[in-house]
Amino acid sequence: MKKSLFLWMILSAFNTLFSQEKIGVVERDIVINKKQDKENVPLDSIKNMYGGRYVDYKIITQAYDTIQIDTTLNIHKYFRHNYTQQDDFEWVGFANQGQTYNKLGYDLINNQITPNLGVTAKLYNYYEVEDMKYYHVPTPSTILYYRSGFDGQILNSTFTTNFGKHQNFSIGYKGLRSIGDYQNSRASHVNFRVAYTYYNPKKRYQFRLHIITQKLDNQENRGLTTNSITEFMDDNPDFSSRGRVDVNLYDSESFFKTSRYYYEHELRILNSKDSLHQNLTNLKLGHSISIENRKYEFKSTDTDYFDNTPSIYGTRTDDVTNDKTEFNTSKNQVYIKFNSPWVLGNFKVFGTVYNTSQIYDALKTVDTKTISKENNLDYTSFGATWNSKYKGIFLNAYGEQVLNGGNLGSNIHINAGFKLKDNTLVQGGLQLKTSAPNSNTTLFQSNFSNLNWDNVTSFENEISRILYGNIKTKWINADVYLHQLKNYTYFNTNSVASQYNQTIDYVKVKLSNEFKWKKIHLNNSILLQKVTQGSEAFRVPDLVTRNLLYYQDYFFKGKPLLAQIGVSFKYFTKYYANELNPVLNEFYIQNTTKIGGYPTLGAFVNGQVRRTRIYFKVENISASVTGKNYFASPSQPTNDLTLRLGLVWNFWN
Repeated sequence: MKKSLFLWMILSAFNTLFSQEKIGVVERDIVINKKQDKENVPLDSIKNMYGGRYVDYKIITQAYDTIQIDTTLNIHKYFRHNYTQQDDFEWVGFANQGQTYNKLGYDLINNQITPNLGVTAKLYNYYEVEDMKYYHVPTPSTILYYRSGFDGQILNSTFTTNFGKHQNFSIGYKGLRSIGDYQNSRASHVNFRVAYTYYNPKKRYQFRLHIITQKLDNQENRGLTTNSITEFMDDNPDFSSRGRVDVNLYDSESFFKTSRYYYEHELRILNSKDSLHQNLTNLKLGHSISIENRKYEFKSTDTDYFDNTPSIYGTRTDDVTNDKTEFNTSKNQVYIKFNSPWVLGNFKVFGTVYNTSQIYDALKTVDTKTISKENNLDYTSFGATWNSKYKGIFLNAYGEQVLNGGNLGSNIHINAGFKLKDNTLVQGGLQLKTSAPNSNTTLFQSNFSNLNWDNVTSFENEISRILYGNIKTKWINADVYLHQLKNYTYFNTNSVASQYNQTIDYVKVKLSNEFKWKKIHLNNSILLQKVTQGSEAFRVPDLVTRNLLYYQDYFFKGKPLLAQIGVSFKYFTKYYANELNPVLNEFYIQNTTKIGGYPTLGAFVNGQVRRTRIYFKVENISASVTGKNYFASPSQPTNDLTLRLGLVWNFWN
């Protein structure tokens, strides 16, 4: 009874304190298959009325990993309590939901060696091929995710059903619209996706496909004016209504629209079994194709700010800006998969043809320099993967070499480790990669004279050497990364694409753990970083920390409600954070203003009733205590004290 009364008092206090706020929020839909304590298993997790077991509702990732749909409540889902539905520990967000994030740390390990379009500030709510999910469910299933915004909200809904055991169809819609507290900061995003999978009863042939269209539109205000930053930090009561604060741009917008068609199929041409009818050897022939069109556009009728910042933008060709970039990619891959004890696991050999094209309306001449109309690149590559596991020891290897087309890129990535009986995991890896820079840095045309360049022939491939290791025990999870980067491509202090011709050495150590005493939990994440060489082009804070203290228990008779009640703390040291260029939608280096050095406090109440999770979150409680110094970039504040409400609901029909 005391616990129930305590929970009721907490919820009532939130409702009273924020009764004038628009409410909304919450958490992501799915993932991770972890062993649960018996008391944490939801009441309906064993069987539904049709006989389908909880563990029969599955997600299949792009890498063919199978995980069960997770409807339980854990603190890691609180970390994904944002519009990207990803853990934002190494990011700091702008004030409005749907705006971009500034990076506090970098994850530089990936296997892509061909150029991307760029506009990296627009990609936090973007589904890559690797982000797509496929399903296998015994009954029709719906996953609903809702999160409140700033005079708006986000809804992500997924419906999936099996047509028998061998076919699955899924359709999803993610819509976000949030006006924001500051002028000209509206975000409007749409992600619509359809997926289908099939395999014949003997699993001799299978295919999967998805179609996705995405539209990520944002008003761009380029942050607060110099005078407004002063008034903000001085906490001028005349600007307590954030809509009164002056911003740099009032009529500027960026648009990012994409569509992708993906198809993959496999045919098993050999399958041998031993006398116990265990699959020992199989050989598969496969093919995949991905075709994608991306269009980026920046529109503006603003002139004053651009004309008053000639060091970055130069002069305008026209009063009205309408910059457009089109980027088309296709990836055609043929592969052979071989699974056999002779190779101690799975072996795959593949050949790939990549086609990329970046297109503008016409040739352009700026200060006697001619900017190309388009950049077309065709790559042909050959590669192999090997995944092996033997008595707790595992080895994963990936290799790819571009044979012709553009600058010859290559990638070698090896990861190995072992797992002990007490679930202690030790692993390490090495990646050696050369890859093309993103296309925004090699070719760009704009209405602004300084933002025009053609570096197609002058920029070399980026080179990265990354050595990393991980130790995971029941006490701590430790990650260590040693990065060495050459020909690193970035945007300099004048926001011009540049290539750093010296070596960058970047060390990153990440520690996390959780202590538990009775019903009290203390969750900690610490990120230690150092750029020992190359800080002229690469900036990160030395320390980022996130700590949560919370109480978790069941409430009410029969334990129908599992709740988490706690407080959160986040802090990063001061550093010269990058600034956003809204025309490019890229961040650039600046040397005048440091941000950070402020704590951000929050409070939360999370609950689970059967397959429903509810989230109440108060963000930035410390806003009135620590002073108005909370910025995500030199000109962009993070959000003020705010209440968020959210919901994740799984329907198994």
